[in-house]
Amino acid sequence: MKETVVGKAMGTFLSVTSYEGKAQEADALVRSIFHQVEMTASRFLSSSEVSRITQAAGDHPVSISPLCRSLLFDSLRQAAFTGGIFDPTVGVLTRLWNVGQPEEIIPVREKQEKARSLVSYLDLIVKGETAFLKRAGMALDLGGMAKEYALHLAAKRASFSSMGAMMIDAGGDMALIGKKPDGTSWRMGIQHPRRKDTLAASVVMTEWDTIETSGDYRRFLARDGIFQSHIFQLKEESTSLISATLIYQRGEVMLPITGAACIAGGLARVVSWLEHLPGVEGIFITEGREVYVTEGISSVTKVLTKDLTRKALILHRAG
Repeated sequence: MKETVVGKAMGTFLSVTSYEGKAQEADALVRSIFHQVEMTASRFLSSSEVSRITQAAGDHPVSISPLCRSLLFDSLRQAAFTGGIFDPTVGVLTRLWNVGQPEEIIPVREKQEKARSLVSYLDLIVKGETAFLKRAGMALDLGGMAKEYALHLAAKRASFSSMGAMMIDAGGDMALIGKKPDGTSWRMGIQHPRRKDTLAASVVMTEWDTIETSGDYRRFLARDGIFQSHIFQLKEESTSLISATLIYQRGEVMLPITGAACIAGGLARVVSWLEHLPGVEGIFITEGREVYVTEGISSVTKVLTKDLTRKALILHRAG
């Protein structure tokens, strides 16, 4: 019996669907994990471990929990893989703009440049059971990966439970657990980045159990001719992306990229990253509304609206 519980977690939509009539039990498990990750990683909570590390920047190391250490190690692994396109120390820049918050502003160029000078994952030191930001004024922001981390952890715990087939949808990031009782494949829809309540594409998940979608439309500031997404670009990109979807089979560790990193990096960098991630497929939509699809999901992907143009395949080694 299919049941769904809908709510919110980590500032986004969260729904848990059970195909075994255990939605309440499944939701309680998932929500507890999302809550734990939020209490650890939120930059908006002054009591979180991430906030305490920021408060002690340039002064002293802070004792951290195993969960925080795991989050930070994953963030540093992503930073190294992307060459700093994703950087967990971008907090000094994101809190300056406060995109999507009541206090959002367009900061003057001098303040932007000063904030950017304090962004460097190389100055985040995780040693033993402590973490330290080396320079005063630095700030952590794990918003680009914390939700994905929570999703992975929740899916892992759920897969070891006795709750059977279920789906977790966390604001566009979805984890599938088990097989649907009728034996059919899961079919996932991808949000149109420029049309509310419209799907841009659909994918039949024949071999994969995880789908992550990020876009510049999630939260943004648009004022006085300036558009600033909640995803900050720390380096110049080639072809701008407005939506990035990653599709893959979960492993023991998270991917070294997220959809947010893809948006920040641009299409050319995404193509180069995928060369090192043969098991990962994706759908990427550019500012010009061109849709690029990786070869491994080409036959099971449909573009659903006429204002989007499907382009050539992204070729990479199949995993």
